[in-house]
Amino acid sequence: MDKKFNFQELQAIVATLRGENGCPWDKSQTHESLKLYTLEEAYEVNQAVTDLTKTGDCANLKEELGDLLFQVLLQSQVAEDNGEFAIEDVIDGVARKMIHRHPHVFAGRHYDSVEQQQADWEKLKSQEEGHKQTSLKEEIALVPESFPALIRGQKIAKKAAAAGMFSTEDEDVFKDLLTSVVNLQLGTAGEDPEKKFSSDEELSEKLGEVLFALCRFCAKYKVSGEMALLKKLEEF
Repeated sequence: MDKKFNFQELQAIVATLRGENGCPWDKSQTHESLKLYTLEEAYEVNQAVTDLTKTGDCANLKEELGDLLFQVLLQSQVAEDNGEFAIEDVIDGVARKMIHRHPHVFAGRHYDSVEQQQADWEKLKSQEEGHKQTSLKEEIALVPESFPALIRGQKIAKKAAAAGMFSTEDEDVFKDLLTSVVNLQLGTAGEDPEKKFSSDEELSEKLGEVLFALCRFCAKYKVSGEMALLKKLEEF
């Protein structure tokens, strides 16, 4: 087939799949039932990027991006069928968001550094509907619970640090990380019986403290803990 389909034609295909004479499986899908497929496709896109870096072959990335795009269109079609919104609303929303958050590109604003631009990005984001929060608790509630723990932990650590919950000074970040590691060592392999963990629950709690200290470290130095671990695992 030599013809190249465009976005509108793919949109029409998705609508037909969910139409009166469409596919029973597609017609039966809901926002909730599609969550797993959307997540799987996002992970497969990430894997395709890794493969591209290793092999230079972009064919799989092209395919996986298409599969992820299909999920976006399918979720949007479900929403349109439910009278919630349409794909045009999705496109309009993200276009307005990008224009609003890039005044240095679309409105002539000047920044002296990337750090200044990023700080203004967060300020502009906080002005948008759905992001206007008044407390750290509300800020943390915006971090999706479905995120992998390292990603969620790092985002929460960043918000907590910005709110002044703990110090972001180099010495303090390292001190807290090392302290949590020492406490873990004393509770598992230390010689003092009084400092030994009395249960798996206590061990799990102290390990969680180490991992969150690492999340704080990653947030401080602006490195993705998730990607760092994935890269290390690729060595095996």
